[in-house]
Amino acid sequence: MRVWRDVVDGVEVEVMEFDDTVESVEKASRLSGYPASLIVKTLLLRVGNGYLIAVARGDRRVDWSKAEKIFEKKVALAKPDEVKALLGVEVGAVTPISLKVKSFRVVLDPAILNQEFIVCGGGALNRLFKVKVKDLVNYLNPTLIDIFK
Repeated sequence: MRVWRDVVDGVEVEVMEFDDTVESVEKASRLSGYPASLIVKTLLLRVGNGYLIAVARGDRRVDWSKAEKIFEKKVALAKPDEVKALLGVEVGAVTPISLKVKSFRVVLDPAILNQEFIVCGGGALNRLFKVKVKDLVNYLNPTLIDIFK
């Protein structure tokens, strides 16, 4: 693992780059040494005819029925080709620190706020970013909605 500090779109991050891919929470946890509760996944959700981004703690999942009740629309995970077309990266490489992500409504898992920092996708299949939660919240300006379980 190679580690260095960087500033991505104005956000200070610690970059972790691996020889292997970290496209799942399990692999990211194993390779980085951080527990799933400190890893977040950035999901593109199809909500009715539109999309939104859900940033969820790694040990939690979208509660589809709760999400559909809150948004009053059908909610589903976007397909890999939609992720590539709309966010410019493969599933598993999505980072929340992205202008493309910021162009959508972002819903953040309130459980993330209990942490000082989180580890998230780094825009490539072999890269993670460690970022302070307050910096991520300031960057994304998300809506805090618990659609997770």
